[in-house]
Amino acid sequence: MTEFDHGAHYHGCDFQVHSPLDGQWKGLGKADDEAKKDYARSLVAACRARALQAIAITDHHEMGFIPILRQAAVDERGPDGELLPEQERLVVFPGMELTLGVPCQALLIFDADFPQDLFPLVSNALAIQPGEFKRLEHINSLVLLKRELDKHAYLRGRYVVFPNVSDGGNATLLRSGMAGKYAEMPFEGGYVDGAFDKLGKGNRDILAGKTPEHGYRRIAVIQTSDNRNAEHDLLGRYPTWIKWATPTAEALRQACLAQESRISLIEPRLPAVRIESIGVSNSSFLGPIDLAFNQQYSAMIGGRGTGKSSILEYLRWGLCDQPLADDTDGEIPNYQRRRARLITGTLVPVQGKVEVRYSLHDTVHVVRRDSVSNTLEIKIGDAPFKPISEEQVRALLPIQAYSQKQLSDVSVRLDELLRFITTPIKAQLGGIDSRLGEQAAIVRERYSARERKRALDANKAQRELARQSLDQQAAEIRKRLTGLSDEDRKLIDDAPRYQEAERHTAGWSAGLGGAIEVVRQARQRIEQTKSTMRPAPALAEAPELGEISAEVVKALDASLTFLAQAQTGLSQAISHSDDLSGPWAAWRARLADFNARYLAASERSSVHAQRLKELAAIEKQIAEQQGEIDRLAAQISALAEADAQSDSARAQIVALRNTRADLLAERCQELSERSNGLIRARINRGANFAEFIETFQDAVRGSKIRASKFEALAELLSADPLPSHAALLADLEALAVHHDVHGGDAELPPTPFLGQLDFGTADAQRIAGVLTQSSWLRLSLVYPADVPVFEYRAKENDYIAFGNASAGQQATALLSTLLNSEGPPLIVDQPEEDLDNNVIQEIVELIWSAKHKRQIIFASHNANLVVNGDADLVVWCTYRTIGDQSGGKVGGEGAIDVPAIRKAVTDVMEGGEAAFNLRRQKYGF
Repeated sequence: MTEFDHGAHYHGCDFQVHSPLDGQWKGLGKADDEAKKDYARSLVAACRARALQAIAITDHHEMGFIPILRQAAVDERGPDGELLPEQERLVVFPGMELTLGVPCQALLIFDADFPQDLFPLVSNALAIQPGEFKRLEHINSLVLLKRELDKHAYLRGRYVVFPNVSDGGNATLLRSGMAGKYAEMPFEGGYVDGAFDKLGKGNRDILAGKTPEHGYRRIAVIQTSDNRNAEHDLLGRYPTWIKWATPTAEALRQACLAQESRISLIEPRLPAVRIESIGVSNSSFLGPIDLAFNQQYSAMIGGRGTGKSSILEYLRWGLCDQPLADDTDGEIPNYQRRRARLITGTLVPVQGKVEVRYSLHDTVHVVRRDSVSNTLEIKIGDAPFKPISEEQVRALLPIQAYSQKQLSDVSVRLDELLRFITTPIKAQLGGIDSRLGEQAAIVRERYSARERKRALDANKAQRELARQSLDQQAAEIRKRLTGLSDEDRKLIDDAPRYQEAERHTAGWSAGLGGAIEVVRQARQRIEQTKSTMRPAPALAEAPELGEISAEVVKALDASLTFLAQAQTGLSQAISHSDDLSGPWAAWRARLADFNARYLAASERSSVHAQRLKELAAIEKQIAEQQGEIDRLAAQISALAEADAQSDSARAQIVALRNTRADLLAERCQELSERSNGLIRARINRGANFAEFIETFQDAVRGSKIRASKFEALAELLSADPLPSHAALLADLEALAVHHDVHGGDAELPPTPFLGQLDFGTADAQRIAGVLTQSSWLRLSLVYPADVPVFEYRAKENDYIAFGNASAGQQATALLSTLLNSEGPPLIVDQPEEDLDNNVIQEIVELIWSAKHKRQIIFASHNANLVVNGDADLVVWCTYRTIGDQSGGKVGGEGAIDVPAIRKAVTDVMEGGEAAFNLRRQKYGF
């Protein structure tokens, strides 16, 4: 798959570099040919060291050194010792510095591939004696310079001139009395010696086209270093970054015409997140596709039905943007249905696969999607391909994309409005959503413990009630036992105390067993931690890492030793309960003796035999009940923190949701600022209860509560979302617990929030009859969604609902915001269809700065967006067979400084020639 696009790219340049053949050269003197070659090689190396990709050799009235330097650039080798490929070589522009009779100096620069055999003809055309430093008095205007050069077909269109526009001196065009010659000059740029920011304000105003005496002529300015010695002292000190696809004079001229986006006096900032390319194995409409995109701004052009929109849809499908839905669903937007038909109609029949290269900070991610199986694979860097889900692709490799007329859908579709806000922060939201999912699982787990504790509490309370009754019954029987000897009476009265003591010893034994299990689990957890602990990284300069690792291992080992001792001690303690001597054996003997004496006393009292029998039965039940109470108490004790832990887990979800809402609110604030005041955006937290109400209705299905009551409930909840949601859940949980614990027999718990609504006692009874705790748990994890609210500035300080603005106003505001915002690649199919014609120029100017912040990929019929928007790569789509719209193809690709692309723009785009004329007129030509 293609990795490099054929569009325009920035190159670090220094266009005033002199050689030993220059009359003002310092050093080397009259060097021989071998010394000149050595110097040429050193100059190439110096350019590489200073990150220069292109230079112009501009000796005074001399071009003799250029062939030597060209050969040195061809001979340059990389770190591996191999010759550099052509696209990585130093670009050498032929040129010369002219001292004109205007009077001023100017740099004359030719195509990088300008033939060497034409160099002498340049001197002839200008009546120059090579190497002679003499003013060309016969050329007293820049108009005349162009006229003299254009007389010769071999020069026409192959050169560009940059007059000197520095502050002060006798070489600059900005001297007093030169305004007319500045205004009439037919060139689009000028140069300064040194840094541009040293120019005075007056001269800056002239160059910015702000002065009437200079014809309001705005020109581009490049800064140069004017290096003149063998030590390369100044080389690259004042570089200029210029963008081109091919190193020609026309490319430099086009850069001057679009200086906002093609010339930079500081190292340009480029999008770090970008789509590098798309490959389609086959398509029944377009055939195979192998297309690389520019890092900044790529424009797809072509007649209707040539496939430019299809390429963008393949790209979006490959990156899983907006998953396809069932075509039979009448609620699906048209753009989704169209894409579904495109994939099934053009890829599936030929078993097409789409492969997209996506770069995140220079780490290449390759996504491969099969149209037949719909399987997805990803390759990150040098790793092999592995399966990935659609959601994972969307989270990892986000794009912000809109089909034809889709920008107009934003205000009428809540999901589109939310997507507009969330796409640039998808990775951050994805991280929060993942944590929310994890926390929801924790909430379910802890609520299960809480539910278990409630059941245990209810069971324990029931048994305690039964035990209380049995205690009273036993006490009454004992009262009626009269006529017993004092000894027998004491035995009967002591029985409950011995039974209680036996329950204590049984509890102690059980406690030891539980403690042993806790210690065992703790040992197991620490051993797992130790076994999975990573070794210290091998950083020789950071020996403290090894010390930290050793300290952690030591602490883990100490904990394991302590726990092993604890487990041994607990095991020994529990084993003593089986000893034949000692306190446990003494207690067993004492209890056995008491039980024997108690039985004998019972047998001696024949008068009370029946009552004693009943008492024994009740005491047995008391023992059983108390045993269960103790068992339940132990389990409840183990769940002592269940309520607090459940509340804490849910509080974590609330905190995460607040963090998410805060992030959305920040994004809304940023969006409002980025829209230049056209949009006022905010987040209405928890205002959308649609999913909650639907889940609520499902949870109480069968309750026969009217649907209108749920509708009224949704409206009331939305008025004060977050407190109302919490209050409603509290009431519903009370009813769910009533259902599960009391089975509907007890009196209903109070439900103060429901009482304020149109849900009476009868409705609460119906809810309690069907709502379980598990259903409530599911409902409680459905939080009301945050709702974005957009307003449009109709006039100063007067905002209206965004949906009430016209479609053109909405689209302009949204696209302006997108272009003002940093974010993932922005893909828009035919944005002009959503825009009013009178705002196209505003959008064009936004594109100039936008493409430094984010990658832009447009498909368009509007030449102004492409030409004056200064697309860095133009991809021209055409029909496979002229006049037959059943198939398209990529007809060519390149930048607008490439003649074939300019012709394509002029031939196939609406207003193509007019767009180029506008571009010229803007600069007064």
